[in-house]
Amino acid sequence: MLLLLVTMLVLLIIGVPVAFALAISSACYILIYCPDVSSAVIAHRIVSGANSYILLAVPFFMLAGELMNAGGVTKRLVAFAEAAIGGVRGGLSYVVVVVNMVMAGVSGAAIADAAAVGSVMVPSMIKGGYRKGFAAAVNAAAATIGPVIPPSVGFLIYASLASCSVGKLFIAGAIPGFIMGVYMMVVCYIVARRRGLPRGERTSLRKFAVALKQAAWALLMPVIILGGILGGIVTPTEAGVIAVLYGLFVGVVIYRELKLSDIPRVLAKTAKQAAVIMFVIACAQAFGWILTRERAPEFLMQGFGAITDKPWLFLLIINGVVIVLGCIMEGGSIMIILTPLLLPLLARYEIDRVHFGVVFQLNIMIGLLTPPVGMLLYVITGVSNVKMQDMLKDLWPFFVVLVLVLLLITFIPSITLFLPDLLG
Repeated sequence: MLLLLVTMLVLLIIGVPVAFALAISSACYILIYCPDVSSAVIAHRIVSGANSYILLAVPFFMLAGELMNAGGVTKRLVAFAEAAIGGVRGGLSYVVVVVNMVMAGVSGAAIADAAAVGSVMVPSMIKGGYRKGFAAAVNAAAATIGPVIPPSVGFLIYASLASCSVGKLFIAGAIPGFIMGVYMMVVCYIVARRRGLPRGERTSLRKFAVALKQAAWALLMPVIILGGILGGIVTPTEAGVIAVLYGLFVGVVIYRELKLSDIPRVLAKTAKQAAVIMFVIACAQAFGWILTRERAPEFLMQGFGAITDKPWLFLLIINGVVIVLGCIMEGGSIMIILTPLLLPLLARYEIDRVHFGVVFQLNIMIGLLTPPVGMLLYVITGVSNVKMQDMLKDLWPFFVVLVLVLLLITFIPSITLFLPDLLG
């Protein structure tokens, strides 16, 4: 088993893509240590790994987010948020958080939200007198809310790996996502007071009504998606299809900013992103099968059993491990590799899989803000031309509050499980 892990790590270090590193290391292990096992088992596991009804929702929600972004939804949400709260001191920083919370109900992907909102808001904030580093930092941090508030691509992947309810995961992420937004607004309030950030222009009731009318179609989308899932009307996969059709209708018919000639480009972009995710998931299934065959979960259970029998300490250790891994690995890969290994441990420590899924997802979002691999850092610097070091100087307060929220939902499971238990 050591050869399997070392081979994978070496391949990752030299720059081999994650999916190929998982597949190659699995194939090498089978050829060397399992001569009685046909090498075709790797291909079989890769194919079966992607054959999941739940995972069908992943490309649909990603496509819905791209359609909404290309169709003019983002700028209308920004205009509405500015009309609602932009007149207070540091108002544009609050706007960033609110817009990301609303966008979370559309795409469920942090990278897409960061690119869409950051490309609009960072230049606006800099032009409005905000420090470049702070403008970039608040956009990067707020984008982490997207995959926690439902719908979430991360929850779909975790549900497929952990065999738990997508609907429960979606509902469980609502309160933690809201808390993330509130904590970030507290940071924005403190920074605004200490630095004397500028106030935005106060909006008249008439302008607010106009902004609300223009953003109404965008605000309605999360209601349709979540209402359909919670009401038992549609499955998450069917909700993804509805989101795509709704995004097309709003972009082409209502806002008329999405041209038919734009659709092939949007489809190609989504297909490329979804293919990468699905290929990693598929190859990870082969990798996970070998780990299970070699009884890696049992060794982990024995190791943690020797360290502690307390669930809270186990969760604290896992949080620390995932945060460290987030500095050197992409978040989706961490989830795909670790979830099959951790499931037996969750059963042993009697930790709810839904609760752990939300904790795991927030942990991975924190990893998106940690250099050198933190993808959100590179996305925001790319769309804003703000230097990385300038952003990191203003990012640490947001990092601290995200860790506080992580600890809060880790040690108080009722925060995540209240709504799923209430709604049955």
